[in-house]
Amino acid sequence: MAIRPKLGQHFLSDEAALERIAKAASRPGDTVVEIGPGHGALTRHLVSTARRVVAVELDAKLAEALSDQCGRPGNLEVICKDFLHCHLPDLVSQATSDQNVVTGNLPYYITSPILRSVFSAHHLFRSATFLVQEEVANRTVAGPGSRAYGFLSCLCHLYSEPRKLFTVPPGAFSPRPNIRSAAVQFVLRKQAPPRGLLAFLSACFRAPRKTLRNNLVRRYPRDSVAADPCAGLRAQQLGIEELAAMWRRIQPSPSTD
Repeated sequence: MAIRPKLGQHFLSDEAALERIAKAASRPGDTVVEIGPGHGALTRHLVSTARRVVAVELDAKLAEALSDQCGRPGNLEVICKDFLHCHLPDLVSQATSDQNVVTGNLPYYITSPILRSVFSAHHLFRSATFLVQEEVANRTVAGPGSRAYGFLSCLCHLYSEPRKLFTVPPGAFSPRPNIRSAAVQFVLRKQAPPRGLLAFLSACFRAPRKTLRNNLVRRYPRDSVAADPCAGLRAQQLGIEELAAMWRRIQPSPSTD
């Protein structure tokens, strides 16, 4: 079957891997939002147990054929749209957040924007389970001291409890990619990070080889940054709590007027 390479699609065809992802992603009674269902390989597993599956597919031809390929199940709703342009509360309006999950085999080039979109709606979902490039999976779960640790790691840990589930070899896909993939799950936190912290963390990791002092002095009070005990370190050396503590220390003092 012809594939549109411009969408970055590599369809997972290994049934054992599909079943493992479906079982990890949802449980009976859930509403599942599936991103990029393609030919419905994962969708068929999801509709067998979920209360409702909302499949969001950008490719019009794939979206049109999806219900037939899955046997026209009554609990499947297909939406032909770019997931990044969806109003997420509308997709899960009939269920509570503890019964809402999101899953999908994500195109490699758009993984980070999708993660950001899901995290922005963290209060709507219990968890997110994605198949992604293994290198990206390693970055999402990495901690300080690891070469994979960076802003994406902090973002994922602030909004969720991420864990890498298992790896999937290139031969499990059609067409075959040149890299390994991995399933990763994010158990979403109900509370959002403090306002301003994400911008601080982004600045900390802006130039990974530079010290925090060099990355921060143009955006935060110079004297406070220079005097901070962590100023001479690199962001990769510090955990999220340590970086958040530094952020609190260098905040401008409230006005006494």
